[in-house]
Order: sequence, then C-alpha cells, then structure tokens
Amino acid sequence: MNRSTLARRYAPLVALAAIQLLIIATVPSRAPNKASAAQQQVAAGATQGGGATVDTGQGGAAGTASTVAGSGGALGGAVGGTTTGAGGGAGSGGAGSAPGAVSGAAGDVTHCVAGHEFDPAMAYWSPPCVAGTPGGPFANNGGATAQGVTADTITIVDYHADAGAEVDAILKAEGLYTSYADAQTYDAVYQNFINKFYVLFGRKVKIITYQGQCTTVPPDTNCLLPEMDKIASQYHPFMVYWGVNTVCSACYAELARDKVIATGGDGFSDDFANQNAPYFYSASESSTRIEDAFAEFYCKQLAKFPVAYAEHGNPAQNFNGKPRVLGVISTNDPDNKDTVHKVLYKALASCGVSVTHEYFYAQDINTAAQQVAAGIAAMDTPTNPATTVICLCDAVAPAFLFEGEKANNYYPENVIATDQGMDLDKAAQSYETGLGCPSGGTCEFDNAFGLSINGPSVSKDNNEGTRIYKAAGGGTPTIDPTVNGVIAHDYVMMANLIENTGPNLTPAALQARAPGMGALGGGATEQSLLQFGSGDWNWIQDARVVYWDKTKPSPYNGLAGTFVQIEGNRYNLGQYPTEQCCPGIPTRS
Repeated sequence: MNRSTLARRYAPLVALAAIQLLIIATVPSRAPNKASAAQQQVAAGATQGGGATVDTGQGGAAGTASTVAGSGGALGGAVGGTTTGAGGGAGSGGAGSAPGAVSGAAGDVTHCVAGHEFDPAMAYWSPPCVAGTPGGPFANNGGATAQGVTADTITIVDYHADAGAEVDAILKAEGLYTSYADAQTYDAVYQNFINKFYVLFGRKVKIITYQGQCTTVPPDTNCLLPEMDKIASQYHPFMVYWGVNTVCSACYAELARDKVIATGGDGFSDDFANQNAPYFYSASESSTRIEDAFAEFYCKQLAKFPVAYAEHGNPAQNFNGKPRVLGVISTNDPDNKDTVHKVLYKALASCGVSVTHEYFYAQDINTAAQQVAAGIAAMDTPTNPATTVICLCDAVAPAFLFEGEKANNYYPENVIATDQGMDLDKAAQSYETGLGCPSGGTCEFDNAFGLSINGPSVSKDNNEGTRIYKAAGGGTPTIDPTVNGVIAHDYVMMANLIENTGPNLTPAALQARAPGMGALGGGATEQSLLQFGSGDWNWIQDARVVYWDKTKPSPYNGLAGTFVQIEGNRYNLGQYPTEQCCPGIPTRS
C-alpha cells in the first residue's frame, strides 16, 4: 500500500484515533498503576471533613470538560530505601527517616505506621514519619509565609482541562472519561486524605477545582497562557496542578513566571525544570533521564549487535541479522524536540551511533492521517531504512505508528523508553487490537522491548490509588482505576513535598528541603526509585528492562499481554549491564 493510499485510509480513523493520540498526549506516563490519567487535577485538601471549593471559571459550566487518562509513574508495594547523591543509585530497600526530617508537635509519632506517615502497605510512597498531629494546631507556623499560604490554609488549584468533545467521546467509550463533577468528588476525597494523614503545622490544604476554558488538544497557547495568568491573579494559589499534561510546556513556564508552583507536567527535561525552578515538579521521570538511560542501554546491549527482534511480516524486508539503524519519533513540543537533539543524540554519539531517521509529530487531530504517513516515510526510507524504531511518545500515539507500519508492510524492531505511559499493560494491550493492529495476525508490538519506569502491574481493583481513596473515606472510586491511581500518586507527591518543608512554607524552602525526603523504592524492590536531588525535580529516577509478552495474562486485568522484567534489578544511570549480545528476551517467532 503506498503512502497516499495510507493517508486516505486513515481519514475515517482520525476522529477516533487522532483523538486517542491526544488523549494520551494528555495522558502520559506513570506507574504500574500510576497508570493512565492525564487527570487534570491537583493535590490538595480543604478543612478536614470539608468539601472542595468549586470554580467553573468565567463562563464555565460544571460537568462539561473532561480530564484525560494518562499513565506511567510508580505504584507498587515494597517499601523503598535510601540512596545517595542527587538521583543517586538504586534504593537499597529499607525504610527510614529522610535526612533533616521536620518535626511538628514535640515527639508525637503515635499516628505513624512502620516509620511512615501512613501504612506503607497502602502505598510504598508513604513519606517518613513526621512528629506532630495530622490536622492539629501548631504554635507559630509563620502565618502567611508565601502566596497561597496563610496561618491555617494552603491553596491549590486543580486545573480541569477542556480536552474537547471528540476526546471526551473517546474517553467515554473507553471508560476513562472524568467529568467536572467527578473531579469535584475526588478532589474532596484526596484533600481529606492529605488533611487526615499529614502533619501540616496548623494548616489544611484547600483545593479549588477550576474549569478550564481553553482548547488543550492541541494546546491553544494564545488562550492558555492568559488563563494561567488569570488563575494566578484571581486565586493566588501556592500550587497549580494540571496533570498529566505533555502538550504544553509553555503553560507550566507561564505559571512559574507568575511565581506559582506548577505540577503535573510529564515528559519534560531537567533543563526545563531547572529553568523554571523552584516552581516546577513532576511525579514522573524527566525526558533527560529516560533518554540518557536509553542511550546507555542501546550502546551497551544493542548498537554493536545485529537486529534480533524484528517481526517476520515482510520476508522481502526482513531486518533480523542486519546491522541496527535507529529511528526516533517524538512530539514536536519545543522542550521534547530540544531534548532529543541535545541529550539523546549526544549520548548515542558516545558509542558511535548517529541518528539520521527522525520525525516529530504534532498532537493535532486535524493532521493525524498526514502525520502517520510522514512518520512512516521518515523511518522506512528507500535506502538504509531504520531497522529499530523508538517512539518517545504518549501512550496513544504508538497505536497510529504501529498501524501505519503494518499498512506499509514495514516491520522494524519496536523499542520503548517511556515516561508517558506506553509501558502500562492496559495501553500496550491496545496496540495488539483495534487501531494498533486492526487486521489481527502479526502485530507490530508483538516483540517490543526496552525500558519501563513503572513497577510491575497489580490488580486494578486493589492498586495504591484504590487503597488511598478508601482510607480517605471515599469508598470505592467511581472513576477508572488507572486514572485514580495517577491522581493518588500526584497528590501524595505534592503532600510529601509540602509536609517535608515544615512550617516555613515557601517555594524556595520547599525546593531546598526536597532532597531531604530521601528515597523510596528502586533496586531489588521492583518499584520505581522516587527521589529528588539538587537540580533534579522529577520524582522517578530509574527504570527496568522489560519485554512484551503478548500471551501472558496481565495481573492488572487478567487479559492477555503484560510486560515482563528481565536482567535483574531496576537500574539507574551508569548501572545498565553490558550484554554479550542482546537483552535476555526469550526466542519468539
């Protein structure tokens, strides 16, 4: 099938597929269960037992906008340990107080469980125990220490984005839609969780649920940037959460310019975080770190060896046994593109790898068909085509890529190194059916392998988010468990940072104290290493080497298809093993 035919063929799918691309563009990455959810909400809470404050924005109507399911981060079960250095090595698996831990009321640790603020069996990201009384008074917390902070309140705005009617329709079909009313409900639940379990030095978090008025897929920055300014000037929040968003780095930069801490952005670089410090944090892994990790993995285990894991769908173009030629696909967000060129390519050059096949896609429904064709053309060139393709993508865009590869009878090795949700079982299962493999048979993702920042999948009915939701008095979550898992992980990260700062709550103090939170997970725990360090404001630090087993049932939902960890422990930078040939992936047809 030629590419012009491919473009025409995609036209009927644009309303469905391209939307999914955006869905996960706003859905990016996190956890074994940090699963999917570009849930545009923010961690916060109001007075204990109180409800969330609701704001529809000027002209907004509650219940009309949707949040987008995202993915990726860390969820699991084991309690992590400590590591050394900023981002350091993999955790050792033990728990303990973070260096320089703050204290509330003298010596009162009766609320703590196993050295943590709440039971680490609920979620391994429970912070170290802080002396004091959760929700209790504090003699002198300094009062109004910063914008959005008073003697009794910490204000956080949850930006509930307008993804558009088309995206909403797809989310509803997939059970991932979250209405504005849903956001009000879970905002109240998670604010109650924070105020119930954290020592906040006489303060309580208050969440303002704000209905976004601007188009986010694709991002209308001419509308979005003024809207960020409006939120800052109208509500004077300490934090704004727009999660999990990979489509608008400029929006987070605008909040930083307004001196508001912004959270929820995934897939952005360490340079971006530092340029906007102390006003940007992500609960995921930076694009800088995952791309450095992939380059190390590729140089040590793939670059010197011939292709071994390409599909056999096209005997006339069988890449197996041939020298590897790497192709790179990523979004055209300025920060994403800049990181590919300045970080990934530089790291690959250290082992003599030069990338000549690249494509940067726009997260735009209206041009999805053309972009699929252009992306395949950039990889499957008439001479010296890419034998190995990495998609540094959100969780949905790969479905377009894989369908396009198959439609063009192009079967390269498909590798992953994702901080945006491709490594979630639920997302990867979609690559084996529907848009990702519409005609069945040999699917492009069948032999996929690479790096996953998430921990092993667990049952969707008992993941960390579900346990936390119930502990806060919310009962069984009414939203998708993957979406809820992402929200819970983000709320906990923000609450951990706020509590760890102590009574003198300012953006500068929060950042200065963040490395003192220590580390959780990593190494042999199988769970993502969570740690902040000087100049490193993305929580996840490491990855595991995995391959996709299309027949093995997933612990998440019992359906066929799950990622299998190989090569031992999780690895941080500088720790990936050098293989004599290739990763230890079972021989498959």
